[in-house]
Amino acid sequence: MKTKHLLAFILLLSAFGFPLSAFSQGTAFTYQGRLNDANGPATGIYDLRFAIYGAASGGTQVGSTLTNSATAVSNGLFMVTLDFGNQFNGADRWVEIGVRTNDSGAFTILTPRQQITATPYAVTAGAVTGPVAARQVTGSLPVSQVSGLLPLAQLPPAVVTNGASGVNLTGTFAGNASGLTALNAAQLTGAVADAHLSPNVALRAGGNAFSGGQTFSGNVGFSDPATSLTFPATSGANTPMIQLFSSGTVNADRMVIAHSPDYANWGLQYQDVSDQFNFLGNGQSALTVRLAARRVGIDNTNPTTALDVVGTITATAFAGNGAGLTNISASAVAAAPPGMVLIPSGAFTMGDTLDGSIGAAPTNVTLSAFYMNVNPVSWSQWQSVYFWATNHGYAFTHAGAGKAANHPVQTVDWWDCVKWCNARSQQAGKPPVYYTDAGWTAVYMTGEPTTLYPNWTNSGYRLPTEAEWEKAARGGLSGQRFPWGNVINQNLANYQGATASYTYDLGPNDFNPAFTNGGYPYTSPVGSFAANGYGLYDMSGNVFEWCWDWYGTYAGGIDPRGPAGPLGFRVLRGGDWLSVASYARCANRNDVNPSNASDYLGFRCVRGI
Repeated sequence: MKTKHLLAFILLLSAFGFPLSAFSQGTAFTYQGRLNDANGPATGIYDLRFAIYGAASGGTQVGSTLTNSATAVSNGLFMVTLDFGNQFNGADRWVEIGVRTNDSGAFTILTPRQQITATPYAVTAGAVTGPVAARQVTGSLPVSQVSGLLPLAQLPPAVVTNGASGVNLTGTFAGNASGLTALNAAQLTGAVADAHLSPNVALRAGGNAFSGGQTFSGNVGFSDPATSLTFPATSGANTPMIQLFSSGTVNADRMVIAHSPDYANWGLQYQDVSDQFNFLGNGQSALTVRLAARRVGIDNTNPTTALDVVGTITATAFAGNGAGLTNISASAVAAAPPGMVLIPSGAFTMGDTLDGSIGAAPTNVTLSAFYMNVNPVSWSQWQSVYFWATNHGYAFTHAGAGKAANHPVQTVDWWDCVKWCNARSQQAGKPPVYYTDAGWTAVYMTGEPTTLYPNWTNSGYRLPTEAEWEKAARGGLSGQRFPWGNVINQNLANYQGATASYTYDLGPNDFNPAFTNGGYPYTSPVGSFAANGYGLYDMSGNVFEWCWDWYGTYAGGIDPRGPAGPLGFRVLRGGDWLSVASYARCANRNDVNPSNASDYLGFRCVRGI
């Protein structure tokens, strides 16, 4: 038998986004190749022998020789599982393959040797017990791919952990800190402009007018000799009063009030019962009290004495959403809802020109932050809401379907998905988004009305807008065909291969063989492939996903929500198990009748912040 060459793909079925040192997936990997003989692609039973070398030719063999007898080859394609042990330590490796037929004779050595690329080196993760060298990790590692706990010793010194002590942070925060919560006032430095203070705050510079009873609680410290408090002339029930409280015993000889002889009727009163001092006036004209740390003792006549109150100031909590704050610690940011990830606010380029897509011309879009479900809605998740909804006044056109509990729901039309989002919101105690009236009083639960009225400010579940879907799908990458880059194969997504039609499709051809078992349709369990940069799964392939927008020319700008309707069709995004690679591109757009329900149509939810 004369062989020309072997075209092979090396796969680590658990290597995409592998954990650094949490646990091992073993050292075996799948080797897929194409075997040609003199007449073209080979078909039959062959013995295959595999050996690893440290050079493209010559060199020394690494590890043992593996022989796979009676290997089936169909139309040139074969697949075997190889386990050389932990032989991938970062050095270059080549595999040499020998082949023979009928379990007899010598092996014919195929040339040239095939270089083993980066993926098999992921088996070294099983042996990592100490720090991971920087050369072994490239790019961004999504947090969702890390399992277990990383020892503190493995983290760089710049990382601040929960409960850490003795941490010194350098640099400065920027922004106005609006809405920041639980910030200790002791951490504030610099001057706060008077205009930003409450009118009830006494200013250090200048006189401060107090009317009625003024109460200061806690330990209040005045130590600046220039500080003064000015009391307006009052009488009767409006006599001004300052109360200074202490959490413990108050010593009267630490409180001194200074006044001129003209104000002899002002005095210092100490009450044992409430541990408070009252500065009382009896209708005299305005009195200025200068506060300073000078003398101790009670003096009712000497105008040179002053008030001495020693202590600290404790701030209350901030409230709000933190809008405008920058450089805030990640530990102070609230976690995303279960099963969702935060898609950050900011600008991105929607669409691309990579393949001359019609209707996907690039435009600049700026989006507010939002949460998106990590996975498409699964069959089991759909049912948990569907049965609740049908018992609470909802009516669906389609009951939905799923190949298994952990496969995506399919055979649901756009109307079903919108109603399901409302039901999920109400089941979770959140305000629904979609209504049948402009006043947002009639929740959308049945039928197919001509117009729906979304309340975009509500925090319930909804379909993503087309712009939100594309930004999330790109995962932070710009100008790429897919969430991971510019080429695709069936190790990265569940789609139908067509290598002869698209140079960026590395196949193999036809349906993904990993998911044709169990019958039609050939959906895959949600989360079967590596996540994108935002931690989202199945943004390419598996099932198409409904979006909110009517299909039309999309526009840029801030938080676009599609053209005004009603129009004929709604937007589908993402590709599916039945479609070829071009449909799985981030920029691909599809227009479908919203009443269409097929076994390749699904969806996922988002929530506003």
